[in-house]
Amino acid sequence: MDEDSMKMVEKLPNPVESNTSAESRPEQEPETMRIAFRYNQLAPVDSEQKSSTPLGHYFDLTKTIPSTTLDAQDITCWNGDERPDGSGGIGSFSNPQYASLLSCIHRKASEQQFNSTSGESAKSVLRISLNSIGSPSWYDKNFSTDFLRFIALLKAIVRNTLSVCLITVPLHLLRHLDDHQLHKKVINLFDFSFELEAFAGQMEEHANPAFKEYHGLLNITKIAPFNSLAAFHPKTRDLAFKLKRSKFVIEKLHLPPDIADDDSGTKMQVPTLSCASGGMKSKLDF
Repeated sequence: MDEDSMKMVEKLPNPVESNTSAESRPEQEPETMRIAFRYNQLAPVDSEQKSSTPLGHYFDLTKTIPSTTLDAQDITCWNGDERPDGSGGIGSFSNPQYASLLSCIHRKASEQQFNSTSGESAKSVLRISLNSIGSPSWYDKNFSTDFLRFIALLKAIVRNTLSVCLITVPLHLLRHLDDHQLHKKVINLFDFSFELEAFAGQMEEHANPAFKEYHGLLNITKIAPFNSLAAFHPKTRDLAFKLKRSKFVIEKLHLPPDIADDDSGTKMQVPTLSCASGGMKSKLDF
């Protein structure tokens, strides 16, 4: 409800079939080390979190997807005007917009190509994208109850069909509601959850030279053992992201061992015992 869904689709960046950026160029031969010659045989360290396939990971952010390509795709948008038809056992909500959205998703997911048990040969995956669910546009007196029930019913629809769902939630706003545990309950209902902490507007991070090449931090908050006996444990959870011309890069965050300010004017003066000046260290003290 916060933004026109078709306008969001029209702003999607144009994907590129192959990586033609600087990352795909042949690497230059590393300089031969004369002293630490044993390090010559070690592979160069690459902290970028890469996928096994380049498909769907490279985009030209200066161009949008052509309208002819979008028209050829099966895209369904919900604008909030339609009312629920009462089918699918969705039930009632205090806010009718939740029932309307669930009814639209359930009707689309019930098509044969998204049914995992049907004998349809041409099956496909339904990709559901919900932007800013839980924003102030959804608030009412029973917001917490309706919101949790909506996510639980949506999760049941996704699990029983060939569907995946990406939801963006302003969790920083949920922490200021009367139900102070709502943000934890929401994360508990998700299979995977992560937070993006942008540096824009935060002067402290901009002043820190350790973060000068990044645009923000990526915090993994939950990884569920989905279709497995144990959850996946990444090598590190200290991740940072930066936006390039062709892709959204996620890298391991490596901090330098020490970040010191060499400006002598900001250093604290240490009082000393002396026979000359008023207790402050000076080159003339003895």
